[in-house]
Amino acid sequence: MAPPPLSHGLELRDVWFRYTDDGPWILRGISLTIPHGTSLAVVGLNGAGKSTLVKLLCRLYDPQRGSIHWDGIDLKDFPADQLRRRVSVVFQDPMEYDLTAGENIGLGDLDSLHDHGRIRAAAADADIHTALARLPQGYDTMLSRMFFPDDTEDTSPGVQLSGGQWQRLALARALMRSERDLMILDEPGTGLDAVAERHVHDRLTSLRRGATSILVSHRLNTVRAADVIVVIADGTVQETGTHEQLMTAHGTYAELFTTQAEGYEETVR
Repeated sequence: MAPPPLSHGLELRDVWFRYTDDGPWILRGISLTIPHGTSLAVVGLNGAGKSTLVKLLCRLYDPQRGSIHWDGIDLKDFPADQLRRRVSVVFQDPMEYDLTAGENIGLGDLDSLHDHGRIRAAAADADIHTALARLPQGYDTMLSRMFFPDDTEDTSPGVQLSGGQWQRLALARALMRSERDLMILDEPGTGLDAVAERHVHDRLTSLRRGATSILVSHRLNTVRAADVIVVIADGTVQETGTHEQLMTAHGTYAELFTTQAEGYEETVR
């Protein structure tokens, strides 16, 4: 059974997970509700379980205990490939394919692999179009030092992008699937400086307004506009609320946000 278009929301019910039967619990009884059309930000220190949560939502793994529901239906009841057709995701370590720049983006939606207009539009939304257009063969430039296009006699070495450029290209690939029901961004700005990351997030917020999205980030200036922010610590939900509510509560989120803000102020000085 294929999942229906998301209309009510996602729900995690007492989700527990560990990678091995004798290993430590990474998630320890996570319960969350993500209504359709809302944006959820997930924050916490390294090792808190944020990326593991993303992997469960994509059904790369299933919970050992508890369940995750799509409009009330357990994700386990859907074939994994059918579920993923309704999800667009950017992981913190995106794939770098030995293909052309255009193909690297077009892979986000195989039916549009050669739709040059859509590919360029996605690149523009991810703020990578100008850089790709300036490559030796533009979007037809191979992003590889090992392979060459089959339909050309050009054997000049391919081009390698910087880490930040690959991150933007991965965002463009995800935006090829921007009409999907759920967009998940797992630390999408790891290769970007703080200003560039904020610019990308502002653009994504505009593009995904009214859609269901989940953002995982350790840079708290990028999550403050989310409808709901969840703080995960030691595999559990420690705090939940809007940016204003969590700042007023003077808990973990407020401490982390204030510490990061002070760091930025010191840098400016």
